[in-house]
Amino acid sequence: RALFVGDAPGRPLLEAVEERDGPDLFERLCEVNWDLATTLNAKMYWETHSWFPLLASFGRVYVLHGIAFTACLAARDSLAWAYVGLPAPAISIAVELSAYLLNKQHTCAEWLWTIGATSCFAVLPFATFAASYVGTDGFAEDKISQQTGALRTHYAVSVVSAIYFLASTIQPRTGFRPSVRKNLVQLASSFLFWVAVFAIKCVMSIYVLLPATREAIEGVPDVEFVGRTWQVVNRVVLWMPVVLSFITETAFYQTFLIGTVGPILAAVRFGARTLCGAYRKGKGMDKIPRKMIRTLVAEKANEEEIRSDFGELWREVVKDLRHSDLLTERARVELDTPQSLPGAGSRARLPSQFDPAVNSKPLPDVKNEEARRRLVVFARAWKQRPPAARDVCKCPSLTVMIPHYGEDNLIQFSQLFNQRIELEKKSTVLMAYLVDYFRDEFVNFARRMHGKSEQPTDQQIQFELRRWASLRMQTLWRTVDGMTKGHKALDILLRLQRPDLNDRVRDSICRDKFQCLAAMQLYGEFKEGSPELEAAEEMLQRMPSSLSIAFLVNNQEGKEQMPADNIQQSKRFFSCVVDSSCPLENGKRKPKYTVELPGFPVLGNGKSDNQNHAIIFSRGELIQAIDANQESYLESALLLPSVLAEFARYPGQETGRSRPGIVGFREHIFSAVGSLGSLAAEGEFVFGTVTQRMLAQVLGCRMHYGHPDIMDKLQMITQGGISKATRGLNLSEDIFAGMDLTLRGGEIKYTEYHHVGKGRDMGFMSILSFFGKLAAGTAEQSITRQSFRLGRGLSVPRLLGYYYSHVGYYFNQILMAKTLWWFVFAMTFFVLSDATGVGAEQDATFREGASKMYRGYFGPVFFLFVLATMWPLFFEILVEDGLAKACRTVVLDLLALSPMFYSFQGKVIAHFMNLEIFYGGAEYIPTGRGLATVRQSFRSLFANFAHTNMFDGFELLSFILASYLVGSSSVDVGYPYWFCIGTVVSSWLVAPFLYNPYMFSLRAVYTDALEFGRWLVGGIAKEGTPANKITQWSWLEWTTSLQTPRQRASRHWLYLPSWRLLTAVLSECLTATVVTSDAYEAELSTTADQVRHQVLPLLPPIFAGLALGLVAIFHGVVSCCLKERVHPTFLLVVCAVFVAFASMAEVYAMVRWPVWDTDYGFHTGVLIVFNKYCVLRWELDWADWLMPKYTECFVGTHGIIATGITWWVVGWRWWRDALLGCGLTCAIAGVALVLRIPGVAHVHHLFLFRNRAKITTRAPGKNADEAQELPRFLRELAQDKDLTVFEKAAVARLQDVVENSMSIG
Repeated sequence: RALFVGDAPGRPLLEAVEERDGPDLFERLCEVNWDLATTLNAKMYWETHSWFPLLASFGRVYVLHGIAFTACLAARDSLAWAYVGLPAPAISIAVELSAYLLNKQHTCAEWLWTIGATSCFAVLPFATFAASYVGTDGFAEDKISQQTGALRTHYAVSVVSAIYFLASTIQPRTGFRPSVRKNLVQLASSFLFWVAVFAIKCVMSIYVLLPATREAIEGVPDVEFVGRTWQVVNRVVLWMPVVLSFITETAFYQTFLIGTVGPILAAVRFGARTLCGAYRKGKGMDKIPRKMIRTLVAEKANEEEIRSDFGELWREVVKDLRHSDLLTERARVELDTPQSLPGAGSRARLPSQFDPAVNSKPLPDVKNEEARRRLVVFARAWKQRPPAARDVCKCPSLTVMIPHYGEDNLIQFSQLFNQRIELEKKSTVLMAYLVDYFRDEFVNFARRMHGKSEQPTDQQIQFELRRWASLRMQTLWRTVDGMTKGHKALDILLRLQRPDLNDRVRDSICRDKFQCLAAMQLYGEFKEGSPELEAAEEMLQRMPSSLSIAFLVNNQEGKEQMPADNIQQSKRFFSCVVDSSCPLENGKRKPKYTVELPGFPVLGNGKSDNQNHAIIFSRGELIQAIDANQESYLESALLLPSVLAEFARYPGQETGRSRPGIVGFREHIFSAVGSLGSLAAEGEFVFGTVTQRMLAQVLGCRMHYGHPDIMDKLQMITQGGISKATRGLNLSEDIFAGMDLTLRGGEIKYTEYHHVGKGRDMGFMSILSFFGKLAAGTAEQSITRQSFRLGRGLSVPRLLGYYYSHVGYYFNQILMAKTLWWFVFAMTFFVLSDATGVGAEQDATFREGASKMYRGYFGPVFFLFVLATMWPLFFEILVEDGLAKACRTVVLDLLALSPMFYSFQGKVIAHFMNLEIFYGGAEYIPTGRGLATVRQSFRSLFANFAHTNMFDGFELLSFILASYLVGSSSVDVGYPYWFCIGTVVSSWLVAPFLYNPYMFSLRAVYTDALEFGRWLVGGIAKEGTPANKITQWSWLEWTTSLQTPRQRASRHWLYLPSWRLLTAVLSECLTATVVTSDAYEAELSTTADQVRHQVLPLLPPIFAGLALGLVAIFHGVVSCCLKERVHPTFLLVVCAVFVAFASMAEVYAMVRWPVWDTDYGFHTGVLIVFNKYCVLRWELDWADWLMPKYTECFVGTHGIIATGITWWVVGWRWWRDALLGCGLTCAIAGVALVLRIPGVAHVHHLFLFRNRAKITTRAPGKNADEAQELPRFLRELAQDKDLTVFEKAAVARLQDVVENSMSIG
């Protein structure tokens, strides 16, 4: 509507295109009056970085919680039921106003009707409540019977109002409506699931949590101060953590039920054999041949055909396992040896595992855990009843797209021996590390190479070594090698289905039905002879012919050669594709197709643009987007026709359902290396199995999660493609395909008979960077129009599922962090009020109620947190692998301190989610998926996690210390509180160092301390310093970078209340109560004493600000006279010194030293410091909104006032970071000293990697011959007494090849 052709008012573009003889739409775009289009304000939805989009989209979730909370409060008080109807209209008014501010696609009449209806349903409950309240004198029991009619009217109006607000939606005029499930069983199951969640929640609240809170509230004493009652303050302090906790708990109950119901569904589907672990023992596999052949080959195959065809399929599976070096030659022979059946003839032969007469025998000699897992998953897949697909020629075609930018492809031979891996104060080469970690697989590899009929050359062995190593790391070669097994699987099935076809015809059919498209964006920039180009060429030559490579090229052209509408461009951009049939030119393949692009194609975060430019070369009507850290397996690829059949309707097989738009599958995480790798893999395992099973089959709210989902490209085209590419807004580009499909009524399915492998992050930094990226992407997702339309249009059960599995999960981390903070603040508040005499009038009812409240919340709630992180994993492993492995996994996770890790991870998620909601600017964070064996310096860890976790942990620790200094409170919180808070605080403070490899080396700790000290007093970075190195230059540059996001925010947030302001007000009220009490005033005889000890404690911290204001004036005068700028480091030291001395002077002036040993001395001094800190935190946040970049004020480019405020802020923050850093450094040094005790040195390495280094290594800095490390290691391996003579000879052959190759190099 906003595009017009010609001058204003112009002609609508669509009308101009409708001219029969006119040019098409694309050709007319150059005629559009873009200046006019941008002034028409035609944008229908505004993506605003604030809490308004969450409120507008998910307001019904908060309405439901408001109703549930008031209902729980009224459960034991029949007179309080009248209040239950008030939260729904109160919250809904805010919801509709937020929606009005964001949504511009309704006419005025529509909004008037909506606002009118909302106002009507919002006002009526308040009106009837007021009438009932007045008529009963505040619900007095003696007058309730006289107003039963008014109360019944109020109840009826409240119920109607709540139903209206929960069920009503505002749909856009464009007709985008979320699909309504026709499956009544699934709708009922989703409804029952959430009824169960809220039933458990309400029972826990009514009988465990809220009664103690009400008891504490009723016992609050009535102490008058400043015209208000003390009850108001105490009730706010008590209710804030309780309300936040009530909202937070829902996610715990949901996770618990998902972890219970999901595995039960799997157990029912898998059958009793899975529960008994029969498949892992090789039992119960006799029915697989019949199911497999009649599903994939021929429906009416007889027993002899089943044995013959299945034997060929099984032989290919076993051969692939052997070629992957997962099986020994003996195991391959035993698995592939058929078993003769009496009276069945020579052709009726099956492997022994599938013979009903002998299948009780366990899997023979399959000691490799990965091989056994793959065979078990293959057997279990046939319990899922995959759809029949007996003719590959009738299956829809599939394109597997693999975006690639800078990931490793095929590891270079030199890299195997030059890249070093640190291990316990020593190091080794990469190849030696891999050989030691995959020792049995390397021996199998050596035997396979040595046992070939034709002895391979040294060059062939070198390549096979590179390939072997690449297939055990997260490389592009591993991904392409695995995904192209789909081509091989189709060829095998075609050989059985159509035995009359020759090899050439079968290959042609496979290429028509399957394509692997590697979107290798930088292929055009590879230089001739470069390792990258050589790896790509090897891939094209050795992989199946269905592999293609898409890439971008640009040609520098003069402006005079460009078309008129592209006159501002100096380059022309092309999208190209090559395959193995393209001829070579200068070491590169000549493009098969070349398509010119309208401009620079990378407009978003990179990955989505890479997919979008390559999608034009995809031949399949189905498309699968696979990351370059995944792989597939042949036995799983054999089920590919069944996967494709999910999208097809065969003649005479009417399914009665629509064609799905997305079909998802499970993943196997193959990167479970060490404690952190295992924790990340287990989290991904739970999400990819039990969580997605519940989202798709029970809750009906599964979206698209990138991989390994297969999408219907024909449906994706109608909704803008498979990837949204707006920078920042579509950081999590994958999920929008599912959201758009749902908005258009599409169907999303999830099955478990097919699976792929996936590698995850294995280091602390990379794991948390990944979750930070997810949190930022989810925050951006929550403000989009897709999220708004889903939130406004889904039914309540589906809305709850969508919310808590996407935005709500990340938002819940913010609430959980705030809940813990408020509980600690409340505890400190109670302790200080007791210690200063304010709480002396608190009766036993309050003390007992508050004690029960803390015990109740920090008993069950903390247990729920641990249970929510452990229960789904435990139950799913119990179903799939048995009780022993489930218990072993949980014990190992607890030994790895998984609660601490998950607590730290949740706080990181909360930080990035909160930061992105307010400021925006999300960017793609490259995490890297290499081996996590490199030690990060203390400064690096501090700079990465201080602002996310450590500052809040330091603040909570300060509150706890304040409580400890003034003595114990009359409120007995119990041991669960201290255990929970201690776990959280220690996690937020020390987790990065605890999970950092080789952190506690004394030499490294000393180096870290020096580096951190230099960093603290560093100045401004020199001109020309790379952007990614600026924060490493100095603390000043780092703290400046933290304020950069605030520049994108509106200053209107300055005028809105915040939780920091609320805590400042509460602490001011407590301080005012103390300093204005009669007992405190009795000994203040003079006006000076009253000002000093009554007025000054209530004022914000001002001494440091005034002192630095004078310094700023003096600095301005000196700079003007000397015409030189003072060095920034000197100014930073001056700021820190003045802040420290001015603050100490201010505290000294306020404390009453003559009565130091009374409640009004030391205890009041601690209270005053506590109050000053709470006010200071609010002031610092407020100043950050106003101030420009800090470094600009240190070079004299701003006025005196701005400079003074900035110096004041920087001085405070410097002291905080210096104290925190020095304290952590001392703690790390203490641990390092303990770890030097004999017998304790290996504890940290064992904790991180779950093993002790066994390979031959050298200490760094020694003059050892690095080139001889691997040959030496191979020599020791060849002498291993557990190896056979043949295996020793095979390893010795590899040793000779390595020595010869390295001597030539």
